[in-house]
Amino acid sequence: MEVRKRRSRSLDEEGKEEKMKKIHVEEKPNNEERPLEDQKKSPMEKTSKDKSKERKKSEDQLEDGKKSPMEKRSIENGANKRMRSEEGQLEDGKKSLRKICEDEKKSPMEKRSIENGTHKRRRSEKGQLEDEKKISEDQNKRSRSPEDPLEGGSKPKKLRVDTDRPAPLDIKNYRFYSELASGGFGQVMLASYAPTKQLVAVKIMKKKPDKSNFAIMMKEARLLKVARGCTFLCHSYAAFQSELEAFLILEYASGKSLMEMINRKGNLPMGRIMFYTAEMVVGLQFLHSKGIVHRDVKPDNTLVDRDGHIKICDFGLAAEGIFDEERTSGVAGTPGYRAPEVLLKANYNAGVDWWSFGITMYQMATGRLPFSPTGSIVRQYYAIEKNKPNYPYYMSQEMLDLLPKLLEMKENKRIGVNGNIREHSFYRTVIWEELENRRVKSPFQPGMPSADDFTECQQTFSANVRKEETNLEDFSYVDPNWEGQG
Repeated sequence: MEVRKRRSRSLDEEGKEEKMKKIHVEEKPNNEERPLEDQKKSPMEKTSKDKSKERKKSEDQLEDGKKSPMEKRSIENGANKRMRSEEGQLEDGKKSLRKICEDEKKSPMEKRSIENGTHKRRRSEKGQLEDEKKISEDQNKRSRSPEDPLEGGSKPKKLRVDTDRPAPLDIKNYRFYSELASGGFGQVMLASYAPTKQLVAVKIMKKKPDKSNFAIMMKEARLLKVARGCTFLCHSYAAFQSELEAFLILEYASGKSLMEMINRKGNLPMGRIMFYTAEMVVGLQFLHSKGIVHRDVKPDNTLVDRDGHIKICDFGLAAEGIFDEERTSGVAGTPGYRAPEVLLKANYNAGVDWWSFGITMYQMATGRLPFSPTGSIVRQYYAIEKNKPNYPYYMSQEMLDLLPKLLEMKENKRIGVNGNIREHSFYRTVIWEELENRRVKSPFQPGMPSADDFTECQQTFSANVRKEETNLEDFSYVDPNWEGQG
């Protein structure tokens, strides 16, 4: 009985050993897969090495025979996993080889297309990363409270300047031809708006480093908007700025100024004087109704447009907010046209404009000023106080009555302040409603030349505003009713 059991155990062990041999034989690499060094060895070296391997294998088999069934199954599972892993790697290698072969067969055009697609994907991924980075930075900026100190310990300043300018607000869209006027304010150039070739006057004002003229430039741009409400005041089509300049795009008065007309003719006929001064009355009364005192009324600032109508211009010295009993002060205006109260450095109201209006009317009729503009302010005042104007014989009785009332020393007695000038007999033939609507034909229509009639001259200006310190806030605008902007 014991002999049978021993025989059965020995048979079982032999069967297990046979199985293990088969497994080891399958795992044993053939001679082609051995390293090159083993193939180069001599037969004697190979034999001795094989014998040592066989001894080690028999020892391993004996050890395996002693292991429990659980351990054997674990070993078999490990072997199976290694085999599957090796098979998977082999499959991946085959796929890679097939892809390489397919790529080699492709045309150069297809290869470039694939490369471009790869580059595009890389650029797209890079762009996405950059966008995510920008979004993160923006969120960090927004999340920072206004009280948080930034670099340098100051809060950021917002520069309110348009980077993408409409065409009328870009100086590159204007062609310059000649100078129309110049002075302490800057210069006025004849130009055209290139897209439509419309002739315009461009007022160019230099920004002072100490900003001392910033308020004047802002005021003039603001008052030019108000002036749109009256046809006898100069209109602006647009306003914009560069780093060092401020630009006002004004309507071009092809008839020049009254001063040029006076210089050319010496004096003007009574009919023209009545027509031009009546339109000036409408313009001045409109300004005064808005609380604006011009303070520099004179023939140089009174232009004639293409249809022969008046345009009062240059609001740089104007005072705002002068209603009813309100007054202003300061020596403003041009010598020879200043009212006595201005020369006395007293407070004054809109009466100063009616004095200057009277001087302008006298100059239109005679070709000269009624009082000397030379000398100190005190001497100019005494010249007015001590001397009476010389009225020529050819003046009409109506003008001879009106001028002394305009050149009244006491402003509270001056016509315009005291009484409505429209009711004076000098204007008895004027139908004011027709005049206000430009339905009265001018005695002189200069017409409008073409931009092609002028020779362009080069002008150089600074770049767009880049610094907060040089920016005129809320300065730029375009008149929505400007027909010539295209």
